[in-house]
Amino acid sequence: MNPRSWGAISDGIRHIAGRDVASQLVRIGAQLVAAGVVPGQPVALVASNTLSSALTLLALMQQGQTVVLVPAVDRAEHALPLPRFVSLRLAPRATLPPGSGTAADDPLPPLADWLELSVPEGRTELAADSPLRQGQLLLRTSGSLGAPKWVRHSLASLVQNADLARARLAMSDADRVLVPVPLAHMYGLGAAFLPALLAGACVELLPGANLLRYLDAERRFQPTLGFLTPSLCATLVRPRASTASYRAVVIAGDRLSPELQTQAEACYGQVKNLYGSTEMGVICATPPGETPAGRVGPPLPGVTLRVQPAAGDQRLADPDGPSDGADPGSLDIAAASSADVGELHCLHPCGFVGYVDDDGQPLGGPGADGYATRDLGRLHPDGSVDVLGRLDHATKRDGRLVMLAEVERALCALPAVERAAVLLGPPTLRGPTLLAFVSPRPGAELEASSVLRQCQARLPSFAVPDDLRVLSALPLLPSGKLDRQALQRLLPAP
Repeated sequence: MNPRSWGAISDGIRHIAGRDVASQLVRIGAQLVAAGVVPGQPVALVASNTLSSALTLLALMQQGQTVVLVPAVDRAEHALPLPRFVSLRLAPRATLPPGSGTAADDPLPPLADWLELSVPEGRTELAADSPLRQGQLLLRTSGSLGAPKWVRHSLASLVQNADLARARLAMSDADRVLVPVPLAHMYGLGAAFLPALLAGACVELLPGANLLRYLDAERRFQPTLGFLTPSLCATLVRPRASTASYRAVVIAGDRLSPELQTQAEACYGQVKNLYGSTEMGVICATPPGETPAGRVGPPLPGVTLRVQPAAGDQRLADPDGPSDGADPGSLDIAAASSADVGELHCLHPCGFVGYVDDDGQPLGGPGADGYATRDLGRLHPDGSVDVLGRLDHATKRDGRLVMLAEVERALCALPAVERAAVLLGPPTLRGPTLLAFVSPRPGAELEASSVLRQCQARLPSFAVPDDLRVLSALPLLPSGKLDRQALQRLLPAP
C-alpha cells in the first residue's frame, strides 16, 4: 500500500489531507516503536471508526506488525477477551487532541496523549517460529450462531482482496466514501476502508452510526458511495426521497427484501449487493451495470464458488419433498426448495490462512477443495449468486425447505415491525417448531396474535411461526448482528 496516493481521511471531527498521510504514519510508527511496540510481537488494537484508530491501524500495517483487531464497545460485557499471545493492548482515544494538526509541519503530540498502552494479564510468549510474528491481521468471528474464533489473514492477502473489491466496485479517486460500518469488522475494513484508500478516494469514517449522525454526515460530506447494513438502510430510506450525491450504496450482511430494494434504489440510484465473510473477505459483489435484484456476484476474479449438497444434514434432505398444497406466499421460500440449492464452497486466492486459539495454536483452515461457508445458495448461468441464508439457519417443515431468513424478512416487511428473529424449537411431526421474536418500530404497537394473522396471509403454511413473542428490542452483538444465543436463552428449557 502506498499512502502517497491516498485521498483525505476524516471522522467528521478531525481531518487529514491525502498529501499528509504518509508523513503522519511515519511519525506514528516511530512513536509506537519508542513506546515498545516491537515487530514480531502481536498487539491488540481496540478500534473505532475514528481518525485516531484508522491512523494507528495503518501505521501498524505499514510496519508489518501482527494486529489483533477488536471493536471498541460501550458496554464492558460486550468487550472481546484478548488472546493470551497479545503483547500489548492499544486503545486510541476517540479524537486526537489539539496540536495533532494535519499539515506535514504540525507534529503529533506525545503518544501518551492520545493512545493508551497496557500489558494484558496472563499473557503467554509465542514460539520463536510462530507465523503470528509475521505481518498478520486477526479478526474474531461474530459468534452469532456458534462459538467465536480468531481468523488469521496475512496482511498481503488482505490488501490484495481489498484491491479486487476496489476494482469490482469501480472505486476511483473521484469517489467520496462514507463508512458507517465498523472498521474492526471485515465489511468495514476489507470491503470499504482499504479499497477506498487504494482507489485514492476521500474517506469519512462514521462512529456510532444512527439515523441523525448519518444524515448529518451526508449533508456535510456529500458521499458518492456509502456502505450500509440492511437495518441501517431500512432506517434511512423511510423519511426521504432521492439523494443526489450518490452513485450507489453497498449492502452486505443480509439480502434486502424486494420492497426495501426498490426504496433504496429510489434513494441512491444503484444498490450493489456484496457477499463475503470474516474468513474470505469479499467473495462477490455487484459489478457496474445491472444484476437482478436480490442477487450478488459474480465472484471476484480468481474466486471460485460451487454448490455442494449439504451432506449429513437430515433437516435439508429431499429438497423436492411433498408440498402441503399451501399458497406459495409472497417471498422466495417455496422457490428455495429446489435441487440447485446447496452449501456454497469457496476457493479464494486471498482468503484466510486459518483459525487459531487463544495461545496462537492452529485450529484448522480452508481445505484444498475450498472453504465450506455454511451458507445456502444458488448459482445462476450469468455468474450471479442467490445467498439464501445460513445452513444452520434452515430446516425442513412438511417436507419443504424453510429459510429462517426469509421468514424474518416477511416479518420485517410488516408495517409495525422493526426487527425479527426466528429460532428453531422442539421437534414435532411437521418438523422443528418455529419460534419468532419481533420488536416494534418507534411509536408502533405490536400484538403477537395480530402479527401471526398477517404471517398466515403472507407466508406458505409450512413457514408460519408456531409461536411469536414481542420484545421492546432484540439483543444485538457489537457488530450489529442479532445475538441469537441471547434469544435462545429466553426460550423455555426442553
